[in-house]
Amino acid sequence: MATKMATKTAKTTKQKPGKRGSIGTETFDQIEKLVAADKIGRTEAFKRLAQKTGRQQGTVAANYYRVARKRGATLAPRRRRGLGAASGGAALGSLQRAAAALGDVGALVRKLEVEIVRLRKENQRFAAIRRLMAR
Repeated sequence: MATKMATKTAKTTKQKPGKRGSIGTETFDQIEKLVAADKIGRTEAFKRLAQKTGRQQGTVAANYYRVARKRGATLAPRRRRGLGAASGGAALGSLQRAAAALGDVGALVRKLEVEIVRLRKENQRFAAIRRLMAR
């Protein structure tokens, strides 16, 4: 019961976040300051701010670019995932592997068909032998 009270107290004493979306605007402003003051690129600024705040570099970058787009900043177009030449090559490779696997399956099926024919003939011979022995 005491731990429940302590947990409840700890939850209520946490500072509430500021206005909704304030982290994004703060991130944007901090990155802009870092880029201007230290003459570094945005990627390095994202890395530094992430280390300073304990957040992931990707989270910092996502917040920055979300606010930048909202403010109408000119940015390079977003790269589409899975549509580049690399993914086309990967898709082609996957198709080739699938086709090879299907070829292997087809060869195995043909081999099994031959085996089935052989077993049926053998079964007919045994049936003939059984008939002869039954006389």
